[in-house]
Amino acid sequence: MSRSSFSRVALVVMTAAAGLSMIGCLGKNSFFAGRPFPPSTVLQRVLVAIQNPSPLQSGELQIVDARYDIRNSENGQIPDFFVSGYSGKLPSYIQNYPEQSAGYVYGSGDGSFTQVNYATEQVGSHVGGLPSLSSSVFITEDGLHAFAANQSAQYLTVIDNLAGVAVNLNLPNVYKVAVDPSGTVALAFVQNSNYAYRVIHLQQPNGTVMPVPTFPNESNWPKTVSPVDCQPVNLPVYCVVPVLDQSGNPIVFDRPYNTIFSSDGTTGWVLNCGPECGGQESSVSFLNLGPLDIYNFPGSTYPTPYVAQTGPTEQRRVPVPGGATMALYGNGNLYVAGQQIQSDGLLEGFLSIMNLTSYQVTAYPISDGTHTKMLFGDDNTLWIGSQICQSGYRTANNLVNGCLTFFNLANNSVLVEPWYGDLTGLCAIIEWHKMYTAYGGQLHIYATTNSGITTYQTNPYTAGSELSNQYVTVHGTAFDVAYMDAPSNAAD
Repeated sequence: MSRSSFSRVALVVMTAAAGLSMIGCLGKNSFFAGRPFPPSTVLQRVLVAIQNPSPLQSGELQIVDARYDIRNSENGQIPDFFVSGYSGKLPSYIQNYPEQSAGYVYGSGDGSFTQVNYATEQVGSHVGGLPSLSSSVFITEDGLHAFAANQSAQYLTVIDNLAGVAVNLNLPNVYKVAVDPSGTVALAFVQNSNYAYRVIHLQQPNGTVMPVPTFPNESNWPKTVSPVDCQPVNLPVYCVVPVLDQSGNPIVFDRPYNTIFSSDGTTGWVLNCGPECGGQESSVSFLNLGPLDIYNFPGSTYPTPYVAQTGPTEQRRVPVPGGATMALYGNGNLYVAGQQIQSDGLLEGFLSIMNLTSYQVTAYPISDGTHTKMLFGDDNTLWIGSQICQSGYRTANNLVNGCLTFFNLANNSVLVEPWYGDLTGLCAIIEWHKMYTAYGGQLHIYATTNSGITTYQTNPYTAGSELSNQYVTVHGTAFDVAYMDAPSNAAD
């Protein structure tokens, strides 16, 4: 027996014994944070959305062990684990809620939005009411409200399971939704437009129904602004309206692409894509979320805690020359990823760090491409993922041109990883010093530190280096990943 094989067998025996000890101590009922002990007995699980796993299937959800980086059981007797009952086509997005022990998987092949019960590792309820395929979806952590952009049908869909209402609001070319975690602010963006739109609810939180609005003649509503649509037509419940400034005029953004929300629920940062999306100047707009509350519209009154904050809607706009399509908030900074047009006409990727006290912006070159993923990892690290990264500045100048960037927050150093294809999934294995990715259609694992990783990997590794994925490769195209046992919902 080789030395590496002996080490692996020894590790399996030790960890299996430790697992049995944990089960015995917990009475086989629960483990971390009182969560139920999962049927797979895997305690650090990554859920993988797989497209086209076989000629007979177009989608499945597989579970791999993120502690030891294996897809089989530790004793090798069970070759792999799957979520039971999943039948969606082309799963492409996982909305992960580990605190609620649940996730929601969107299938881009059939428009399905399926709940996954992490405790039972089985399919739960299905989110009904979505019209055909959606280009962007969001569901609140309680599962009671869902929002979707259907660009082909030109609908902004609102599903309110609390009130038993599902409406399709007409909003031509809508292609993206951005919703705060609590579901109290919902924004929508229209392709090639400089305007943003918000959802308002005409029924009060205490159940009182407000008078049907007579836009644009409603009291206190700007006379020059009409809602785009209100539904149902006969007795409206939801409306979609432009985001207005304090003077009652629609705010002119610059190709708004996304919105990031602060953890305290007071601020939203609108990412103005600018030149990367055909606009003029990339920037970040600071929004006061109080006036944008779903229950807040001119003339409305409602009880605490739904009292809207005072002050202007747009508080500040800060230029970000490096581009803005994705951002992450932390350490008193806003970390913004995007692309800047260079003198040769090509786009170069940048990470712009904005100090939220001084508003000073410092930029660092990173991977090219449209940046859609950003996560903090262990060991003071930041990871940034993009798509279509091979047609930019780095490729033309013979630089490493991968779609994944490792950024060391301690010394502001940048490492662009080698290219495998588009980076479509990213999750941080908190306290285990790893990042799992769906990169180029397969699972790839990266270290956040030089030591301290429990894995079957035996070769030397350093922070930012790739670990062996030999025992976690999947059949089909890995399109998204989610850390099912993360300590908080922020890990994805």
